[in-house]
Amino acid sequence: MLAMERARYIVGKLEKNKVVLVAELSKEMNVSEETIRKDLEKLEKQEQICRVHGGAYLKEGYGNETSVNVREQIYQEEKTALGRQCVKFIEKNEIIILDCSTTARYIARAIGESGLKVTVITNSLATAYELSQNSQVRVLMLGGELDRNTGSFNGSLVLEALERYHADKVFLSSAGISAEAGITDYRQNEADVRRKMICQADQCYFVADRTKIGRHAAFIVGDFGAVQHLIVEQPIEGDLALKKKLEEARVTVTSCVQPQRPEEPTERKEEE
Repeated sequence: MLAMERARYIVGKLEKNKVVLVAELSKEMNVSEETIRKDLEKLEKQEQICRVHGGAYLKEGYGNETSVNVREQIYQEEKTALGRQCVKFIEKNEIIILDCSTTARYIARAIGESGLKVTVITNSLATAYELSQNSQVRVLMLGGELDRNTGSFNGSLVLEALERYHADKVFLSSAGISAEAGITDYRQNEADVRRKMICQADQCYFVADRTKIGRHAAFIVGDFGAVQHLIVEQPIEGDLALKKKLEEARVTVTSCVQPQRPEEPTERKEEE
């Protein structure tokens, strides 16, 4: 099979399943895994896909949003680390808002691991279920119309319900954060809910794996002034414009992976 034919096959499978695995593609097309990785690298350079460890997923956009079941398979180790990092900022007996992102579910799991006694407000079925296993956590569910693609409740009923709550902190993730647009989302109803969540909390923590940095979508959730903390998977080094915006807005940035400091040269001792 020629490279062009493999590319068409990969894109076709992604359009159907939203995610592909290197090992599966290698068997299906009878080529080496290294060949598949090179194919995926080319497609990523063409901005058709996003690569992850062991596979790739279709680049999101309007009408092509990845379902929650697929997104839960992406960057599991990284989101686990992000969830555990978030818990370091949560105090006993605090009231927390978690949105419908898959990242929020990992935060919920980390809360369970920590044994913290807290109250969590959420519009996510998966997050509520994760927390329901922990008797230390009081769960307040925001109801409305169920969006099966995201496994969450959205709409006017959720916005009205949020009016009745006040939280210490909100942890959220969305389509991305960029210097040009701030925090944005793919869908207006989710952007509206996240914007309201920010309004109902004293502090806002935006949580981002590497796929969120520098990315923007159509609907604005908030500008940099709406966020006090940015929790990222790894240091923001390449996006200088974003770093400048964050510094100007005095957003505290915390990374799961600490940047490596260059080793200081050791002075050579003179021979006696």
